[in-house]
Amino acid sequence: MSCGGRLRAGSFGCRLEGKHAVPEKTLVSFVVIAYNEAENIACTLTAITALEDLGEHEIVIVDDGSRDGTTGRVADIAAQNPRVRLISLPENCGRGYARNTGVAVARGGLIAMVDADITLPPDWLARTREALSDYDAVGGIAVPDGDVSYLYRRYRLVPRVVRGTTTVTGSNGLYRRDIFNVVSFDQGLRDGEDIALNHAIDREGLSTATVPGLIVHHQENKSFGTSLRWLFDTGRGATRQLLTYHQMRQPDIVTGAFFGSAALGLFAAVCEHRIIGMAVPVAFILVTSVLHVRSRFEIPWWHWPRIAPAIAVDSALLTAYFAGRLSGLTALWRRR
Repeated sequence: MSCGGRLRAGSFGCRLEGKHAVPEKTLVSFVVIAYNEAENIACTLTAITALEDLGEHEIVIVDDGSRDGTTGRVADIAAQNPRVRLISLPENCGRGYARNTGVAVARGGLIAMVDADITLPPDWLARTREALSDYDAVGGIAVPDGDVSYLYRRYRLVPRVVRGTTTVTGSNGLYRRDIFNVVSFDQGLRDGEDIALNHAIDREGLSTATVPGLIVHHQENKSFGTSLRWLFDTGRGATRQLLTYHQMRQPDIVTGAFFGSAALGLFAAVCEHRIIGMAVPVAFILVTSVLHVRSRFEIPWWHWPRIAPAIAVDSALLTAYFAGRLSGLTALWRRR
């Protein structure tokens, strides 16, 4: 199978009729996409199997070309649990392709999307299934937020519950199977595929909701370098999202302010005020980092000496994000 090829699911034990397999109405299919998640995948699967009111279910793990021990770890689990199926992609195809692969072979009348770095609470399925009686797709809130997961793990901070701009994220969501007859994940997107799906759902007049108070634990193991790269890619994706959907969000406003500070600094440097020229964008990033960390974590004022390193690291992460935003603009300009 290649990333751009047509999915043939028969080899995975699933016959397709039309676009998707004929669903079994009482079956819940958990689709878990994973890329280099050997450290987290077992906890994710344990939490799924421990869910209240689980009933008939299957767990489809799509290993998106992992280079660590994810494949072997899942294969061992599958050998002990016949409800677990492993689909191993020969190369990393991106999140959109991996999600579509899982949906195509899933047999359930309900599709539960769960990322491999998510631990669901025991009542997740019961609460999302109840909420689904009024909506077409529902989900909870992942804590900590993805943009500060490295800070959370590195500095052991207490995260705040921050509701994202996407109603049902790919990290955890329960979908009626029927919606995938009219919408699908964009398999050309390596990130931002859940945002694109939410927009597609809205265009089709379908409904989504975040279940109030439903919190899932988000545990990433990215290194600092990997986090920098991820924030850079996130910035590129955010620029693409803004130009595609023309929907202004808070990150877009902050990015605009950063570019304004950079332009002001450049003007000062041209006027031979080089120190001021450098200080303006640096000061903006530092202040933004302070506000960002404060908004994402519970930080008593007397803990500031402990928080200072986190703010410094967050400044570097935000710089990578802003660089990605600029790179996204440059890439789109070159295509014209």
